[in-house]
Amino acid sequence: MKRTLTEKKVLKKLGIPDFRHMTKDKVIKFASMLPYMDREVAKAALQQFPEFKDMACSIIFQFKEAMDKTIEHNNKSQDEFYLTCNTIINTLQKELEKDNITSDEREKIVDKMIIVAKMKGEKDTENKKFLQRMALGVAGIAAFFGLAATSLLGGSSQTSINEDNMIDDEEDNDNKNSEDDDIDV
Repeated sequence: MKRTLTEKKVLKKLGIPDFRHMTKDKVIKFASMLPYMDREVAKAALQQFPEFKDMACSIIFQFKEAMDKTIEHNNKSQDEFYLTCNTIINTLQKELEKDNITSDEREKIVDKMIIVAKMKGEKDTENKKFLQRMALGVAGIAAFFGLAATSLLGGSSQTSINEDNMIDDEEDNDNKNSEDDDIDV
């Protein structure tokens, strides 16, 4: 039998007297508990907390804004890095064009140009990985709220959250069949 969180347990975990006291910082924790709540308990909780959807959307919007600013800063940093690399390569190219340099000096200059070109390639790879992680972060947040909604509406979802993290052993030992732990709907 799957253990479920009662209204009393959810409120205790959130540290609030009722769902009308839900704050934006508790919305994610509340959403992560939805798969472990009895469906009727979750519906009743959301009826007491009608701003859930608005707060969830607000969190996603704020996260997206932060991501946009991060990407904008990243792009600026990338542009500055490439400009610096191009300046170095152009300076080295001018050195190569001089007639009075030895073949050893030419070789050293070419080696330096190759090093700078490799740095540009490494930076490009690093940036692509960074952007991929950013995209996965946005997708993860959206999926998280989607799974919470699916769980609430009765869909079946598999999550990697350990159920024991949601339900304390101490609370499990409470009177499981106590009617005061259950919510009336």
